[in-house]
Amino acid sequence: MKKSLLLVLASLLVCCFSQANAQTADAHPLPPVLLIVREEIKPGMMPAHNRHSASFAGIFDKLKTPNHRIAMIPVAGNENEVLYVTAGESFAELEMMTKQTDKKMAGLNGTAGAELARLEKEASALHSGMRDMLAVYRPELSFKPGVDVAQMRYFAITTVRVRPGQEDNYSEYVRTVINVAREKAKAETHVAAYQVVAGMPGTTYMFFRPMKSLAEYDLRIGPRVREAMTDDQKKKADKMAGESVVVSETSIYAFNPGMSYLPKEFTARDAGFWSPAPEAVAKPKQKKRAPKPATTGAAQ
Repeated sequence: MKKSLLLVLASLLVCCFSQANAQTADAHPLPPVLLIVREEIKPGMMPAHNRHSASFAGIFDKLKTPNHRIAMIPVAGNENEVLYVTAGESFAELEMMTKQTDKKMAGLNGTAGAELARLEKEASALHSGMRDMLAVYRPELSFKPGVDVAQMRYFAITTVRVRPGQEDNYSEYVRTVINVAREKAKAETHVAAYQVVAGMPGTTYMFFRPMKSLAEYDLRIGPRVREAMTDDQKKKADKMAGESVVVSETSIYAFNPGMSYLPKEFTARDAGFWSPAPEAVAKPKQKKRAPKPATTGAAQ
């Protein structure tokens, strides 16, 4: 089931980040593999799509399926794009989760089965395209990646396409130039690097930067990293980037709790955001009726 595959893998990303946060910030391995799903939404259909996606999350919650997901909506970038990210210890584990979830979903009947059929039928009217990508963790290209994702609100994701044959040059550029300058600048940033192995050209890299607030852009991290380089290092950086990078693009996505489906141990770390209490509906106040005047005798 396609929709199940799209959403199933986010569970492992959440779990792996959660386990990491029980340790010190940089003392743990990040998820070895990711499934990254980009859905293209038809113009004008984003509100309807988000309700549709939240309904799927509700079905998963009722069934207690093994899949969990962090769903994200655009803040800067393609305004008609939604992102789901999932991680696991291995691709075999992701496959097992997919099969288990599909089995539970296929067994739905009655009212829940009718709801699922309705949602699947509506999907074609909401989506204009979809891309699934599998990626592997590149720790040597990352920078202080360990954070508690439950406390974050955004992912700034930079997608880089590298020229074929220039992978080693690009790796050296990130490791020996960019990350060294980040250290020198005392950059208040965390970056987890992944390389796409299926779904896009194999020379595609994705860098995930979790953020609590967009105010982190006020820290001017990019310019400060550049300023931390010597003139020779700047020339080297420009040369290596020019030789190895075809294109680089950064988009920002906000976490969407309603469209996400997460384990309780994750949401409990920031329940006010991930599991907000429903707003109480104020009951309308009844107007007091004026007392009727007492009758003192026959009408005049």
